[in-house]
Amino acid sequence: MDVSGNAASEVIDHVYRSPPPGTSFPQQDSVSVLEEFPEPVELQSTFHRIWGSLEEHLALSLTSEEALRLFRSLVIYDMPDGTRSTLTVDPQIDPGTDAALYCVALIHVLRALGAPSCVIMTHTAYNRERGKEGLDRILKIIMRGSKPLKQYAEGHDVAVHWIGMVPGYELYDHLTANFQPPESPSFDAYFLIDYAEDLVSHADIGVLLQELPEVHVCVRHTKFNMSGGWIPGKLLKAAFVYSQNGTLYSNWTFEELVSLSTVSLLASLFQCGEGLAKMYGDIDEVKARYQMRELRLHNQKIRLSVKPKKLFLLGSSLGVHQVYF
Repeated sequence: MDVSGNAASEVIDHVYRSPPPGTSFPQQDSVSVLEEFPEPVELQSTFHRIWGSLEEHLALSLTSEEALRLFRSLVIYDMPDGTRSTLTVDPQIDPGTDAALYCVALIHVLRALGAPSCVIMTHTAYNRERGKEGLDRILKIIMRGSKPLKQYAEGHDVAVHWIGMVPGYELYDHLTANFQPPESPSFDAYFLIDYAEDLVSHADIGVLLQELPEVHVCVRHTKFNMSGGWIPGKLLKAAFVYSQNGTLYSNWTFEELVSLSTVSLLASLFQCGEGLAKMYGDIDEVKARYQMRELRLHNQKIRLSVKPKKLFLLGSSLGVHQVYF
């Protein structure tokens, strides 16, 4: 695809400024949506309540205050999905804006809980294999969604980093011009865009990938795998959480987003001392661990609400945990 010079402008004019025939969105202003975001103290209170429930179900030795402090170093890598056919979208919100607002809301929750940064998948280079129509849809969502992201970032000193795109990418000029990181950001949001694993060897992008923080938890939505999106060197000790729900803002409450963040922290704690770090002191410890896993291996179901709408799957050394919220 030729995206240089006037050709790039023609692509943008065609894809983003002309709504699909017969489509009409009585759009809710994204500014008003952002103004409705809850205050950090409210989100922290929700975290304490959810962690208290987990503490009771799992006999955790960590209090909610101690757990909240761990967010100061927690990095979550979220891979949004399920915006095509898995959901009935809110007719008041344009789907492109709806998808972006999910990312913004997640950033808002993680900031409120004290996390320093996060990594979010925008789209992989493999998406180009879907053809022009499929790629145009992705680009349209990014273009429309960049507005609320920019509004939130500027209003809260959030640094937005686009990792993966090179000059010639369809939205390169738009994204680089509209997202200038503040001098002292309160949070760093890294978006992988047009991403492929072999970019680690790219002269410029490889350097940017090395600047990414180490990921502690990878969250995947609607797909129970890690095909596409692996970040070499940054996921070696990461836990995995499967979130069985599509990622539109209108499909999530802030309480549910806090539950996602809380479960992610729990998954990270389950992984401590396991991935690439497990060491045995002596043969007695080996036997003790073996016996514990033989006797206590389980598939545990935890219900944190009366009528749950979200399911999270995470693993520990003793088996699978199904958390319903």
